[in-house]
Amino acid sequence: MIVVAISVVTSVLSEYICTSLMRRKYDWRDPSPIANGIMLALLMPASVPYGVMIFSSAFMSSVMKYAFGGHHNRIFHPVATAYLFAALCWPSSVLRYPTPTVFGNLSLSSTLTDALDRSFTHYVDVSLSSSSWLDIVWGRLAGPMGTSCVILILIVTIALYCFRDIPAPVLFSAVATEVLLFICFPISATGWQAALYSIVTGSYMYVLTFMVCDPYFAPSNAFGQTLYGFAYGLVAFLLRKFSGYEDSSVLALMVISIFATEFDRFAIFVIDNLDRFRNFVETRIRERQIYHRFKKYENLPDSEEPSIAEEPSPDEEPELPETEENSGEESEQDES
Repeated sequence: MIVVAISVVTSVLSEYICTSLMRRKYDWRDPSPIANGIMLALLMPASVPYGVMIFSSAFMSSVMKYAFGGHHNRIFHPVATAYLFAALCWPSSVLRYPTPTVFGNLSLSSTLTDALDRSFTHYVDVSLSSSSWLDIVWGRLAGPMGTSCVILILIVTIALYCFRDIPAPVLFSAVATEVLLFICFPISATGWQAALYSIVTGSYMYVLTFMVCDPYFAPSNAFGQTLYGFAYGLVAFLLRKFSGYEDSSVLALMVISIFATEFDRFAIFVIDNLDRFRNFVETRIRERQIYHRFKKYENLPDSEEPSIAEEPSPDEEPELPETEENSGEESEQDES
């Protein structure tokens, strides 16, 4: 809790200082500094030094947001960039985790160095794990503070999906892509174990729920969101399999967040061309039906063709029916 509080306070103060230097009014109603501070702290180990947390939070707010113009001009996700910055600068403090113990505690004043170990994700990628499924579900494993408890992340994901706060195409396409890739090209486990490890390890579901599904970075089109989730799952799998990086999902988010608008443009291009092709096909089918209908009338025999009454021309006089008076007049004209 102290690490989370330090991250939030540093993030808010950095935002306030940056807006003051840019001569802007700080919006205290903006929840993004608090949310970013919490997400960054939960990606860190419980033993992270306070100085690392302060530098990472300040870098997240000052450099990755206001160096590009502010909140609405972000290129990369600030939380992912700040975490990678801390992992590159202090790998022994960020990528090493204390072993969880029942009713255990950590020192708040000293920095731990000897009791730290690699994450559960690292050992899963090397060989099969001997940990029980109950430990995996409840998060009693070495790893970041907020990404290990599978049951809690699952509950939050379902709640956000039910309230429609996260785009469903991104969520389902990313999960389906990761599961299929781990089943077809397993790293250590096979079958349903590989599918389960792909979701519960590597901070995958945490990053997907709280960062990849962020409406600010996700495309606005449903088809573009599907491509966005597919690309996230594919890049995260490739980085994890061939680079051996534990939290490859964070680096995958940085890569695909650059192309979020391109996914939108590509989706609009594909949808427009599909609409044109559909209209072309419908027009051709309608013209073909009309052609066959008139062709049927042309092939009818003469006896079956509908008779059309001949109308007299305006120059010709209509013939009168033959009566007694008309016959008498004609005979008189003949005698004369």
